[in-house]
Amino acid sequence: MSAWQPYIDNLMADKTCQNATIVGCQTRSVWASTPGPFASISPAEIDMLLTKDRSSLFTNGITLAGQKCSVIRDNLFVETEWTMDIRTKNQSGGPTYNIAVSKSNQTLVIVEAKEGVHGGVINKKVFEMGDYLRKSGY
Repeated sequence: MSAWQPYIDNLMADKTCQNATIVGCQTRSVWASTPGPFASISPAEIDMLLTKDRSSLFTNGITLAGQKCSVIRDNLFVETEWTMDIRTKNQSGGPTYNIAVSKSNQTLVIVEAKEGVHGGVINKKVFEMGDYLRKSGY
């Protein structure tokens, strides 16, 4: 088990999330994850989250774990905020899910809510985890 796995367990503990992962900003790799799609987030997908050119994120969206997503709010590089809200797209009319991302100095914390869970719930969760990691030197 990765030394980062307890952080994933913490994110999943209240049962509001269906997927969670922590990725390295410099390594562009998954450090710990729940089993499933977030375990295979690609370096290219991490690059898109971390791009300095934020202009196309709202118009073109992003792909995360192979799933097309719309960017709802992007404060990932805003001092004291460090979060991004995303929503999955579903072309066939099925459910869509809220995703929240938080950035620390070395990591991105990414969680996907269960169906019906409001984005604000998971945004707060990733903000708190990212803030803890920043204050811990990560």
